[in-house]
Parts: sequence; structure tokens; C-alpha cells
Amino acid sequence: MKHRKKLIIVPESTSFNLKRAVMTPRTYRIHSHKNFELNYIVDGWGNRIVGNTMESFSRGDLVLMGPDLPHCWEVTGVSNGFSPECITIHFHEDFFGQKIKRLPELSPILDLFKLAKRGVQFYGREIEEIRCILQKIPEVNNFRKLIYLLEIFDLLIRTDNRRLLVNEGFIEDADDTNNLKLKRVYEYILVNFSKKIRLEDVAEHCHLSVSAFCRFFESNTGKSLFNYLKEVRIGYASKLLLDSDLLISDICYQSGYTNLSHFNNQFKQISGVTPSQYRKTFKQLS
Repeated sequence: MKHRKKLIIVPESTSFNLKRAVMTPRTYRIHSHKNFELNYIVDGWGNRIVGNTMESFSRGDLVLMGPDLPHCWEVTGVSNGFSPECITIHFHEDFFGQKIKRLPELSPILDLFKLAKRGVQFYGREIEEIRCILQKIPEVNNFRKLIYLLEIFDLLIRTDNRRLLVNEGFIEDADDTNNLKLKRVYEYILVNFSKKIRLEDVAEHCHLSVSAFCRFFESNTGKSLFNYLKEVRIGYASKLLLDSDLLISDICYQSGYTNLSHFNNQFKQISGVTPSQYRKTFKQLS
């Protein structure tokens, strides 16, 4: 995808940068950067793009994104008497440093950072608490700012009100897991997704019976193998739609589909738009 790669400088005097800004047409351009970003919408609504996902957003939208993940917020409306505003925090990808990362107390936050590679949207009652903290940060000294940021991290890791935004396959190393058997499945899928995949072959690859494999995979991922495979294929197709000028029929076959109509239906099922609409929208915003 052709998009702007921005350089966002976090001052040496602090470990992160927070700003409250009116969203302008420049905000609408798809861009990425080397920092993590936590973005909260104070007011306004419109269309949000994170990675290969296009969705609507409104006031209270809260998203955490990892480094190099393309994103933009396109404002299409705002409350009477208000400006479209957001509060954004940027912090470095090595925020805690290598030595501090070894502290066991930080492992839940580091797990959250791994999820941020695919973009995480948060919702629910915690949003109001986070909004209040975000508004306090500019008014306090640097030490207190850091404490407030850690309080936000604490709220984010404790809530179950979150969901990943970017499909499997769009991020090359999204499948970061310590489960070796699960990692074998991920590796097998990523190598073979463009071919016909049989459940029996994947189960045999893991030295399990078909029924045992299905129980194992669903208990660890919350989805069936073929739903996961569909996400990988559509994620890869999304990448090709953005990064190449290939015909949609060619992208269909390279993504492991043998029927263009079936591909179009599954793409719309996951992305909410057809492949041609998807490519057109991203090109307009890039």
C-alpha cells in the first residue's frame, strides 16, 4: 500500500508524547510510523482504517496500534458546536527497554503490545475512565504522566471489552505464540494457504486425530481451522489489493480460491465491502 510514513519524535525529556488535536483533512491520509499509538476520539464520526480493516467510528472510539501499521480516521460528521477532536499518545516500540521487559509483572502489558500489531479496539465502561485519565495527563509533571499512562495500560490489560481489527495474513508475524503445537499449525497454514488444505493433513502434521485436532485448535483460538484459514486468505488478498495492480481474478487464485464468486462473497463477509470497492476506497485515501 502506498501511504505516508511519518516520523513522530518523542522528546528526550519524556517517554511518550500526548497531544489533543483538531482532526483536519491531513488526518484522513493513510500513514504509518515506528511508534505505538493509542488514539481516542473526543468528538466526531466517520470511517476508520487500520491495516486492511475499514469500519465506522464515533465519539469514544479507542484504538491501540503497533509500529508500521497503516491507519487513518476520515471524519464525516461532528456534533453541533464542536470540532472533530482526538487525543493521541505515541510511545516508542522499545518503551520499557530490554532489561525492564524481563520483569514478570510487565508480561501482560507486553502481551498487549504484541496484539497491537493487528490493532486493538476497546469499548465498554473502561473507556470513560481512560478518557478522564487522558484529560488529566497534560496538567501534571512528567513522573505523574508516566503513572497515568501505566494506569491506562492496567485498564487495557484487565478488560475483556476489546477486539482485534486486522485480519490474519495481513501482518506477516501476527501469530506470535508460545504454544509450539499451535505454532506448527500457523506455520503450516502460512506456507500452504494458497493450495487446497485438508483437515486431515493439518491434523497429521500435528500428530493428532482429526477430532482431537479440532478440539485443540478451537479451544486455543476460539475458531475453527477453516474460519482461521479464511481470515488468512482474505488478509493476504487485502495485501495484494493494496500493494499490487493485479487483476482481482488473479488475486483470487493466488489467495487459495478457485471460484471468483466465492472469493467475492467471503471477502465481503469479512471486510464489509467487495474487493473492488475495497481497493478503490484505499486508493482514494492514499
